[in-house]
Amino acid sequence: LAPGGHLGRFVIWTEGAFNLLDEVFGTFDKASVYKKDYYLPTAKITNPDVTRIINSDEVQSVVRPSQGKKQRRPWTQHKNPLVNKGVLFKLNPYAKKLRRQELLKQNKKDGSVKGKKATKAAGEIFLTTLLAP
Repeated sequence: LAPGGHLGRFVIWTEGAFNLLDEVFGTFDKASVYKKDYYLPTAKITNPDVTRIINSDEVQSVVRPSQGKKQRRPWTQHKNPLVNKGVLFKLNPYAKKLRRQELLKQNKKDGSVKGKKATKAAGEIFLTTLLAP
């Protein structure tokens, strides 16, 4: 026997042990021989009873109608946020700011971001000659 169809509690019964089950636990018609005042548990409600109750007018008048099926998006290609920056920024908007700060930090470290250049003297001389009377 494998209860529930699962081999996790797999039990091997001999034929004699299997035949003794009726004597030990009894049947629905006959009480147990070895257990005093023991009867097999019976279901209080059967499946047709449940169906009849659910479909009854009293229950159906209280139950709200079904919402219908939600339309799901068709399967699409998974976008990797580590590769696709647009997806990363959608998942984590703060990542855009972090990346920008990191780039500025790198540029400042490399010296590629320079301050405003001072005007050269040659430029001033050119302007004076250009605007001369």
